Amino acid sequence: MMVLLIPVQYLMDKKDAQGSVTLTSTQVVKGFLPTLAGAVWNFDTERTRLNLESLLQQPFAAYAAIAGDINIAVGEKPKDGQQYQYPIKNGQGKDLGQLTLIFDNHAISTHAWDKVRSAFLTLSLYTFILAGLLLWLVQTLVTRRLLRLSQFAKGLRLENLEATPALYFKQSQDELDHLTKSLLDMRNQLVTDRNELKRFEAELARRAHEDQLTGLPNRFSFLEALYKHLESGEPFTLMFLDLDGFKKVNDGLGHSVGDELLKKTTQRLRELAGECSFLARYGGDEFVLLVNQANEDSIKAIAIRLTEGFTRPFSVSGNVLHLSVSIGIARHPDDAANGEELIQRADVAMYQAKNIGRSRYLFFDQCLYDNMRNKLTMEELLRKSMEKKDFTLVYQPIYNTTDGKMKSVETLLRWSHASPDVFIPLAEETGIILPLGLWVLEQALEQACYWQQQGIDLVVSVNVSHNQLHQTNFADKVAKCLKKKGLEPSVLQLEITETALMEDWQVSLANIQTLRDMGVRIALDDFGTGYSSLSHLQQLPLDCLKIDKSFMARIHESHRDRSLVEALVSMAKALSLKVVAEGIENQQQMLLAKEMGIHYLQGFYLAKPSPKELLELNQPFAELAPADGVSALSQDVRSDTQ
Repeated sequence: MMVLLIPVQYLMDKKDAQGSVTLTSTQVVKGFLPTLAGAVWNFDTERTRLNLESLLQQPFAAYAAIAGDINIAVGEKPKDGQQYQYPIKNGQGKDLGQLTLIFDNHAISTHAWDKVRSAFLTLSLYTFILAGLLLWLVQTLVTRRLLRLSQFAKGLRLENLEATPALYFKQSQDELDHLTKSLLDMRNQLVTDRNELKRFEAELARRAHEDQLTGLPNRFSFLEALYKHLESGEPFTLMFLDLDGFKKVNDGLGHSVGDELLKKTTQRLRELAGECSFLARYGGDEFVLLVNQANEDSIKAIAIRLTEGFTRPFSVSGNVLHLSVSIGIARHPDDAANGEELIQRADVAMYQAKNIGRSRYLFFDQCLYDNMRNKLTMEELLRKSMEKKDFTLVYQPIYNTTDGKMKSVETLLRWSHASPDVFIPLAEETGIILPLGLWVLEQALEQACYWQQQGIDLVVSVNVSHNQLHQTNFADKVAKCLKKKGLEPSVLQLEITETALMEDWQVSLANIQTLRDMGVRIALDDFGTGYSSLSHLQQLPLDCLKIDKSFMARIHESHRDRSLVEALVSMAKALSLKVVAEGIENQQQMLLAKEMGIHYLQGFYLAKPSPKELLELNQPFAELAPADGVSALSQDVRSDTQ
């Protein structure tokens, strides 16, 4: 800004100097000319020269000369000047000559620049002094306070909050005071937040390692302890514990009682586990125990102490509750080399312990583990086969004992990868039996429809699992399949086991009654092997009973077995039911079954299960002849038995 003002100041000073020149020129006319005229009139050369020299004392005057009666010049003519000429006359008006006065323009410019320079230096000095004063004031009143605030702000960290801040603010509260107060308030809030954060961190650390309900180490803490044991390289044992019957308590009495029971269970486990063990809650009603040794006898002693310790009941909210514990045991390094495998093997052993009776312990066994792996593999293969419908059906004829004609066929499922007694229980366990059973029903009805079109009147018998029978809409599914194939319900017979009936009696009875009302035939399969009572049989709308082959196997050798079968047949007839004898393996069994009055026969001796293409549908079984030799055969059996 000062640099921009220099030309302006110069022009102003030069203008002032020009004004001085103009003023001098005016004063010459009024003041100098009369005196100079007198000196020239008197031809006073010296006086004239003095007057000219006096003129040169005027600002910027550089040259003065008289031309006339006296010719005198004083000074030097400037190269660049302003010239003024004045006539010299006496009092009577007589012309005495001419005065020439020249002002030096260079002197005028120099004068202006000198004034500018002087003013600039003075202004610079004042500016410097003022700037210094302002800087001192700013540094004192603002900068130092800002620096303190900056340092304070930089130090606002959670770990540096203990130091007392060296800050203050005035009650006047200018902007910096407001800022200081805000920073102090922020610091105080940070102190509060830091304390709260520490509390949260401590709580999170506790929750990360401790089970909230029982106070035991949780799964995370257990895994940490497990891997520390693995890193040590020392042998140790993992015991996987599961409470038997806890779910019934939880479902029957509520979760609050279940939670209280878990707390008391934890107390007892702590008492029984011993100090050399690490006890943790794995999840739900599962606990894990790490024992710092792998000696089998010592581990057995701990396991026995745990199982026997749960024979004492628990008292929870006025309820006396009984629990037992199943324990799976795996040892490192004998059973597994890493933590994941060790947990898996202990878990497998625990489930095996539950399966064989609960309230017991079981060491991990590789054979059991391999069987379980094979079971999982078979399950996956079974699911894939279900998607592709990679199954086949065979049919076993059932013959009428009166005329030997084929009355019906039992539909049997076959799978190329395993026998029915292996894969069907697995299908029931995994729930695959539901879509699989429906597929079997549809295929059997489709075959029955084909036979009817060929003029062959056969009842198609299909086995029903307990999973299917316990579906509330099972009867609707059967009706839908029959309608889709355009078949009368009487062409279908469903075979149901006693065990399937008893698992959910009410739903089973409702489904059977609905099916029977539709006209579907109902057969009780494997009769005698289950646990149904006579009262249950009276309530069931059955068409026939199928006596299990285990009863028929020795009727030709044992009088006692024959008497038992006769009793079963008599009971069935008393209930107005037809009887089918399964498992006819030889001629003697066949003839005796016919003598007992059994209505229908089924077995390998009569016909093996065959694909539909190999069935001899219209050919009766010739050996079902009149019973001339039956009495003799029966007599021989009685004699042998006696």
